[in-house]
Amino acid sequence: MKILYKVSWCVIVFAMCYSMANAQDLGNISGQKPFNISGSLEARGIAYSVSGIAERRSPFTYLFSGSPVISLYGFTIPFTISLSESDRSFRQPFNQFGMSPTYKWITLHAGYRNISYSPYTLGGHTMLGAGVELNPGKLRAGFMYGRLNRATTIDTTTQALVPFSFSRKGYAAKLGYGSERNFFELSFLKAKDDSTSAPNGIVPDSLFVTPEANTVLGYRFRFSFLKYFFIESDGAGSIYTRDLNSPIPLDSLDNEFLKRIKNFANINATSEFYTAFAGSIGFKKKGYGLKVNYRRIDPDFKSMGAYFFNSDIEDWTVAPSFTLLQNKVRFAGSIGFQHDNLKQQKQATNRRVIGSANMYLDFTQSLGLDVSYSNFSSNQRPQTARFADSLRIVQTTRNLSFMPRYFIITPGASHVITAAITFNDLNDYNTYFSDQGISRNISTKQYFLNYNITLPAKQLSLFINLNNTNLKGALLSDKYYGLTLGGNKSMLKNKLQTGLNASFTRGITDQGRSLIINSNANIGYQVRKNQTARLNWFLTNNRPATANQQLATFTESRTEISYIFNF
Repeated sequence: MKILYKVSWCVIVFAMCYSMANAQDLGNISGQKPFNISGSLEARGIAYSVSGIAERRSPFTYLFSGSPVISLYGFTIPFTISLSESDRSFRQPFNQFGMSPTYKWITLHAGYRNISYSPYTLGGHTMLGAGVELNPGKLRAGFMYGRLNRATTIDTTTQALVPFSFSRKGYAAKLGYGSERNFFELSFLKAKDDSTSAPNGIVPDSLFVTPEANTVLGYRFRFSFLKYFFIESDGAGSIYTRDLNSPIPLDSLDNEFLKRIKNFANINATSEFYTAFAGSIGFKKKGYGLKVNYRRIDPDFKSMGAYFFNSDIEDWTVAPSFTLLQNKVRFAGSIGFQHDNLKQQKQATNRRVIGSANMYLDFTQSLGLDVSYSNFSSNQRPQTARFADSLRIVQTTRNLSFMPRYFIITPGASHVITAAITFNDLNDYNTYFSDQGISRNISTKQYFLNYNITLPAKQLSLFINLNNTNLKGALLSDKYYGLTLGGNKSMLKNKLQTGLNASFTRGITDQGRSLIINSNANIGYQVRKNQTARLNWFLTNNRPATANQQLATFTESRTEISYIFNF
């Protein structure tokens, strides 16, 4: 009761403290509103309890978030706000503030921002800093400077293992010209770690962490020609230095390119040069199209302006698409080849045939069928004389899905029936295991059936879902049966919204029988035109297989009370 009292009090105090005055219309000055504010604010309190296992979160937490946007004579200033209880103990805080005010073709960035110039330079990495974007006409220019990472280490008070990292700062710029149909852009990123940002008493070398640096130059372009044809590409070259303090001289590097550009980047004997390239050519006309794609990313390609790359990969794909019979038949697919080990650094090269196809059929206005198919095969070729046959990968993964749909629309009710039948097969053709009579094939079959009925006059909707999953392999034979049902009801002229649903999943495995029950109840009330109060309750009851003594039966519940302002 104390926890629920705290939750309620948190929401009530927030609601009482909030006041909002509507801006008075002072006239249309230069075609723009003098002042306008829009967006939303939310205060949420969360109570948690569990029995049977240890607590997995705090008994009480709160969250305050918002996304207000202020406009002054066409000068827009969007804000993002996030405050939570978690920041009290987490070293890399959730609390982030940022804004990107815009006036005509000028945009300013300040605070925490996610800016993207190119997928290989500054590609959506969160940066705490400042920047500007200029887009007068067809000119595209931008600059951003700030901190990419903050220094973290082991928390000596709680002994929490937070991976150590240096403070990382950098800047990025882009310059381009063109429209969405035809353009060319150059982008640049330079960033490095601050080796002096290690906290007192921490020796980075003892943690096998060294300060790094990165310089990336990239490009993007798209050109259309002959009305229906186009060519587009993204690419970059990245110089990555793994240890800024390395005592090994640059002369020891057997790379003439790095020696020539040593005055433009932080380069020493730990520096490497990587490239990434992706390009496409094709045509698109009403009713059909064709696209040929090529991609090549060097092993260990990195950019401090992006979080992750699937590197050491090269592939070709051809992607056709078309529509027939007045859009009643729609098709999109691709087929191609892919391989790794671009620099012959691995003991084996993995070659794959990658293909997929999707077709959408509308037999009538009410009846339709969606079909999807994919086939991915892998085959490793040894690059060394000594390569264990048991490690060789020769596999094929196939996926086939049928998804029929049927709609019945009447003045009094709407019925929607959907189903899905999916077959997944992983076939292993490794001769080492097949010669010994060992099968590593895995087969999965999934069946889903959904029914939804909506009664507009009663402001009521009900739904039910049945599902079944079968997994079969050499060492497993598992079956899962599921049932989900629920509904939503509106009352008091749509001011009160209620919902209730529950799901039951029964598992039958070699370890025994298991049962998982999940339920959710929610109530939302529109206090005013732009204010809503919500109550959500979640319950999970997990009864694992009886043969597994390491897992305990537990019941977990979570209650959330929130108040939302839209303005």
